[in-house]
Amino acid sequence: MTLIGATGSGKSTFLKQLLPQLATGKVVSGEIETSLNRDTTNFAYVSQFVDNQLIMETPRDELKFVLDNQGCSTNEIQLRITEIASFLGIIELLDQPVTNLSGGQKQLINLASALILKPKVLLLDEPTAQLDPVASEKLLQVVHKVNEEFSMSIMLVEHELEQVIKFANRLIIMEQGNLILDEAVDQALKEIYTLPNYKNYLTQVDRLVLELQLTPQIQLPVSNKEFSRLVSQNQERLDFLEPIYNRSSDKSIFSVKKVSFQFDFNGRKVVDNVSFQLKQGRSYCVVGPNGMGKTTLLKTITRQLTKQSGKLKFNGQKLTDSFYQQVFVLPQNPATLFIKDTVEEELQYQLKQSHSELELADVLKEFSLTDFAKQSPYDLSGGQQEFLALALGFIKQSQLLFLDEPTKGLDPNKRIQLGEMLKKFQRAGGTLYVNSHDLLFAANYCDEVAMMFDGKLSDFSTPKEFFSDKFFYTTEINKALREIFPYALSWKDIQKIES
Repeated sequence: MTLIGATGSGKSTFLKQLLPQLATGKVVSGEIETSLNRDTTNFAYVSQFVDNQLIMETPRDELKFVLDNQGCSTNEIQLRITEIASFLGIIELLDQPVTNLSGGQKQLINLASALILKPKVLLLDEPTAQLDPVASEKLLQVVHKVNEEFSMSIMLVEHELEQVIKFANRLIIMEQGNLILDEAVDQALKEIYTLPNYKNYLTQVDRLVLELQLTPQIQLPVSNKEFSRLVSQNQERLDFLEPIYNRSSDKSIFSVKKVSFQFDFNGRKVVDNVSFQLKQGRSYCVVGPNGMGKTTLLKTITRQLTKQSGKLKFNGQKLTDSFYQQVFVLPQNPATLFIKDTVEEELQYQLKQSHSELELADVLKEFSLTDFAKQSPYDLSGGQQEFLALALGFIKQSQLLFLDEPTKGLDPNKRIQLGEMLKKFQRAGGTLYVNSHDLLFAANYCDEVAMMFDGKLSDFSTPKEFFSDKFFYTTEINKALREIFPYALSWKDIQKIES
């Protein structure tokens, strides 16, 4: 069962009500009926906030702690850890410090902590939000496997249907705390297409099938193989729209030359001899597997970590303390930026610090935070925290934004809204550096893309050039249509030829 809905619609709150230890607020009406005891032996939960569930120094200690609390023997603990680590492919992570793990690796440890209890019901709150595309696919296959082979019931909250929908048998939409749709997947997807506020939730392939009306009756979701066949049959009626990329300036605003970083003196180089330049007014996106150094690189070039070698220059000069006054860094956990008790106090403080002429009410409205002005920033949903943190960055009027997974926790409409904000920022001369697992966002809103693997960064190239020859690191539209329209990346890239 997959539950979708707008950022802040109540999905996570609803999920938590199913486990008494996590329930927030006060239930004012209704009741939950189940034949199971609602405890951690039957219900297991994985949060969208990866750091909230980790309390021990290493993953092995984390898993041992979970089983110790259940009274398991030393022998059983060893056997269960061996089994779950092998199942999830995390053996090499077991004895690493949690602080050295990427967000995606932490999420795999959280899933392991849930599955190791052998629950009857698994509650997943955006489990793939910080996973790379390949890891996301593997995680969902694991979830599907335990659902099919062990009859484990799964309730999964997601914003992104692109990968999860093929494993779901039921789709639910929540809107402002109410369930407005609950159908089998095929019928639900067809109904979503008729709802203006939810069209963007459709997978790229299903959206294009429905937009082009390639067939009057078809079972949704459509596989890439079937989609390719349909497009091939209608190829003479279709046309590819050539993308336009921003090449407005050749002025280098930030340069990185042969930068390296390692956590331990004799350890591997997490950032290995990386060099690149950022040109003013352009947007750059770094993609790649979890744990390959993307976040460490961002922290190193923004001086949160001390580089072992290399040179950094901003506007042609070595970085000084004034660097932070002209740039904004959005971390993977935006809550680390908050220092005030309410959303409006947070924004007012930044407005005052930046001597901004913007009005508080306008900022709240632009970032969809008006209804949450009096709330604590820490009580916001993950997506709302992202938007609040981004609001702080825009108020600051930075020349350069460094964003680590900015679409995490955002529904598809909010991602489009964010993309348009960033394009506006660029038109005003701003420069953007993004780490992201969201390949569609990179394809639609970034001028140049590069991949990081094993501490090394590839050359930046346009999305058209970067994605067209990738096998896994590309969009679903490109996977399906590369033999017909090799440069198509999203549903908007293909249109019908008017007769």
